[in-house]
Amino acid sequence: MGVDLASMKPELQRLRQGQGLAQPQVVLGSSPALRRCLIGPAAEGDSPANVALAVVERLVGAIGRLSDSDQLIARTEFNLGAKHSYPTLTERQEALAAALGCTAKTVRRRADRVLDALAVIIASGVMASEPTNRATPVAADGARDTDHVLRRFWSIGPGSRVDVVCSEIPPEEAPEYAQPGDRNYLRYAKFADLDTLIYVRTRLAQLAPTAAVRDFAPAEHHDDTDAATMIVIGGPPWNAKYREFLPQLPYYFEPHPLGEDDPLIVPQLGNLRLGPVWTPRAELVHDVAVFTRLRLASGTTAVLLGGCLTLGVLGAAKAFLGGQVGASNAAWVSDHIGDGDAVVVTEARRVGGMTDVAGFAGSGPLLAMGRARPDEPFEVIADNSRRYLS
Repeated sequence: MGVDLASMKPELQRLRQGQGLAQPQVVLGSSPALRRCLIGPAAEGDSPANVALAVVERLVGAIGRLSDSDQLIARTEFNLGAKHSYPTLTERQEALAAALGCTAKTVRRRADRVLDALAVIIASGVMASEPTNRATPVAADGARDTDHVLRRFWSIGPGSRVDVVCSEIPPEEAPEYAQPGDRNYLRYAKFADLDTLIYVRTRLAQLAPTAAVRDFAPAEHHDDTDAATMIVIGGPPWNAKYREFLPQLPYYFEPHPLGEDDPLIVPQLGNLRLGPVWTPRAELVHDVAVFTRLRLASGTTAVLLGGCLTLGVLGAAKAFLGGQVGASNAAWVSDHIGDGDAVVVTEARRVGGMTDVAGFAGSGPLLAMGRARPDEPFEVIADNSRRYLS
């Protein structure tokens, strides 16, 4: 399993450049020898996204074998810590030097010795020989390691860069204090799906504490941010970022005037129409939650959280972030669709003031579609829409 130390150190030097491991896909450019030392030969046949996350996890584990002071150096070098997270290696080294009260040259000299130690750990093959929980992580009570499953599903690893683009209330509908010129300006007052934004940010902080998560209004976000994962919250009517993806999607939301529902339309299924369900007293009972995952050629995973109303948007987030249910639903998608592009539609139910989403283990979602490659059409994997329409 071991490899030549002389070839290992240059690999590590390359991985720390630029954004470092904040972009997990960078490890896919490493040599097969390095990957085998970390995850073993059997895992090499897994999907690129899973290989990348597994390699990063084992690299973090290798860093954990260093002394405390060396770990600080290594985590800064590879951009795994939020305190000194900068887009270039030079900036990270200078920030750490300032914090330690030394020169950047001293940090670089220490980093060189740390890389030597890290290369020895990795080249020995000890990381690949450790028990792995990559395929079906199990906790002490026999249950799945839900956090691990969810991190893999969302393509979020240690130090990952995550951009969250939330829908925005139209200026004519927004309160005065949502405008920067107002004396009581509140930036978050302009976001439309604020419950979902808070929920997503909270769950991401729990799942990946070292991930760098930033939120944007659609007009604030630029596509050259090199995020590992981009999460788009809120449907097309109030989220211009979501609208950019519509030409690639097998569905659309039929536009209606403000105050009316925008039902989900699936042309491939005879223009199947799914929308909110109301009581005779105009009380909302159900909404459709639409979860979409797209693997972009740049290496970014784009996740779109949509619904006809805010209930469905929050339901789409909870369906795949909600602890055990979220992990079970993520496993269902992985088993039935794989790691490619996926569209999953399910019910979101309002119970009092709470949003309830069922698991897929029993009857599956309302609708599931997938494709292995971006240039292929979406295929229908499961169609249980009749239960919603009945």
